[in-house]
Amino acid sequence: MKSLIANNLEPEFEPVAVVWSDTMPADAFQFKQGRFGCILYLFAEASTRGRVTGGSRESIVCSGGRAALGFGMELDSSEELLDRHAALFSKGLKSARDQAAYQARIEAAPKTWHSMLLHGERRQASAALAREWILHGLPHYTISYRYVLFKPLSQTNADDNLRAVIFPLNPLELAGLVTLAGSVMEGTDPVRVPQGADCNSISAFAYAEAESIAPRAVLGMLGIDGREVMRKRFRDDTLTLTLPAPLFFQLEQEAEDSVFQLPSWQKLQGNRGKHADLSRHAGVQHGQTWASIGIHSNIQERGALPGP
Repeated sequence: MKSLIANNLEPEFEPVAVVWSDTMPADAFQFKQGRFGCILYLFAEASTRGRVTGGSRESIVCSGGRAALGFGMELDSSEELLDRHAALFSKGLKSARDQAAYQARIEAAPKTWHSMLLHGERRQASAALAREWILHGLPHYTISYRYVLFKPLSQTNADDNLRAVIFPLNPLELAGLVTLAGSVMEGTDPVRVPQGADCNSISAFAYAEAESIAPRAVLGMLGIDGREVMRKRFRDDTLTLTLPAPLFFQLEQEAEDSVFQLPSWQKLQGNRGKHADLSRHAGVQHGQTWASIGIHSNIQERGALPGP
């Protein structure tokens, strides 16, 4: 399927669709069961190498990654786990209620994790704030589908149960897409900037926005640990803007008569001599687009999001 947003925005990196599915394509990449892997890597593979990737409850070892994709929240499944993660998300060892037990967890963990566990991720200033954040700030979803796929947007089709689209963007591309998003909304706040791991920003927070009356885009790749992972695939000036499915479909309808057709935008994009022709993307008409099939009108028929 062709995307009018992508065709007009012309981003350097391929946008990636988040798709719920009960099947995994035979040639798709997923982690071997029992082997740890960050779901940001799955997203990066789809964007930079054009591979369909995905995960399931069995193949995603990271409990935070499973929660982000919608495979259930386990961070608060016991007081011990809640305390451990509250320490991790705040100031590490010195935030732990049971420092001896937490120190034992550090020593048992792979050496590459020792620094993170010792110092914490500093997402919250205290364990108390981190507990509240886990319990009431992070989206909690348990979807009925077996897999969550990351598909290059150009490889999607009309039958895909698309739930969000992730755009990795440089500052100029981000400005264009934020302007497009704001053009279809009331008010002055078209973007949500949540405090959370980057895996949540490209999935669970977008799921939550999809349920709202006026879904907003979700800004991501703001976590220090996430940026460290992504540095091997993207530049330091790359951020993600994830569009929940209803907003994506709405912006597909608007993309051909928007900021992207302004001469000033064309000049910023490189003054390629195309800005005088407002129909420069007419070739898209020869292929099926997300805008042309009206899929935005039946998103709820494709499986409403389960509540927290």
